Amino acid sequence: MCSLKYLIQVCVFSWCIPFVCTSNGMCEQKRIVFFHPTSAGNTYWPQVIETLKAVADDLGIIVEPHGFDVDNRFSKALTGAAVLQDDPRPDGAILSVAFGQSKPLLQIIEDLHIPTFIQGPLFPKELAQLGGSPRNAYTYWIGYFYQNEEEKGYQLGKILLSSAREQSAFGRDGRIHVAGIGGDRTWFGSLQRNAGLARAVGEDPAAILHQVVPSNWTVPDGKRIAHALIERYPETSVIWAASDQLAIGAAEALKEAGKQLGSNGFTGGLDLSKVGLQYVENGSFVATTGSPFISWAQVLIYLYDYLHGKDFMEDPGLEFSLKNCTITADSPASCRTMLNTYSRIDFREFSKACNPELHLYDFSSWYPHKPVNQEAYEK
Repeated sequence: MCSLKYLIQVCVFSWCIPFVCTSNGMCEQKRIVFFHPTSAGNTYWPQVIETLKAVADDLGIIVEPHGFDVDNRFSKALTGAAVLQDDPRPDGAILSVAFGQSKPLLQIIEDLHIPTFIQGPLFPKELAQLGGSPRNAYTYWIGYFYQNEEEKGYQLGKILLSSAREQSAFGRDGRIHVAGIGGDRTWFGSLQRNAGLARAVGEDPAAILHQVVPSNWTVPDGKRIAHALIERYPETSVIWAASDQLAIGAAEALKEAGKQLGSNGFTGGLDLSKVGLQYVENGSFVATTGSPFISWAQVLIYLYDYLHGKDFMEDPGLEFSLKNCTITADSPASCRTMLNTYSRIDFREFSKACNPELHLYDFSSWYPHKPVNQEAYEK
């Protein structure tokens, strides 16, 4: 039989049931595995993990993160397969994948009946091979979520160009010279971010985009590439970066090239990380853009509820986009404190499994009421 303390935990918050009693009388917490890419000194994924674990603590479940180096995209398929097949089997999974990783993992997930979310965006060809959307070719691929990567790249590009124009950071030809440091091309989101930058520059007749160079997301990569771009295009004043890590390297390179950040050298990143916020506050970044880490809490709540008989098919739907926002030096305090919101939330209040009277998900209280520079604030 289950011990009394576990029964108390099961009943302590409405109908929230974090424990499962097996036939041998043992009570076990549900376990969710989380696959994510990583790189040296990564500023993004540790904060995602921190957020997911805060949610898991409230819901009484376990989140088990597994990081896979971006240098070896095949390791996720191989090592990930072993994790999924390990005994005991995970109760659910959240996967952030690069090109070619989804199908082999989903085949295992389907065989083992593990409900799974995939973070996109996936390459269109790969998405088509998976049935186009969740629950078509793979029943246990239950949900698909992503951020509006093109819009993020566009917003950062627009803000950088605006800052350069305000400071009259023009070249001898009267134009704003722009270069970019992109991410890993095995992830479709990297290409979308680049497309956003291209759109921002294309809309500005006074701007010229020289080149966008891919990277492996690290600070040394950002610094090395930025140095090379400045040497190749000496009049460059704007270096757009596909992550906060890359922007840190770009800021260092701009300073070493004799540029004054915020005057004739401008950069920023696409993570909305705490480190990125620090660089905004000290004037090294113009902006950091992305989906707040708190938005990952929604995904875990949807998965938790699904495991307890509350399907999210109609609310919010099988595919959904996480909210984006941009923080600059002019952003209100509510935007900056949003990065630590999870520490003040009881996530059980937002779960339908924990609250049978809750008919529609509403996470609006997690975010600033008037988001800054936010044109893609989607459900």
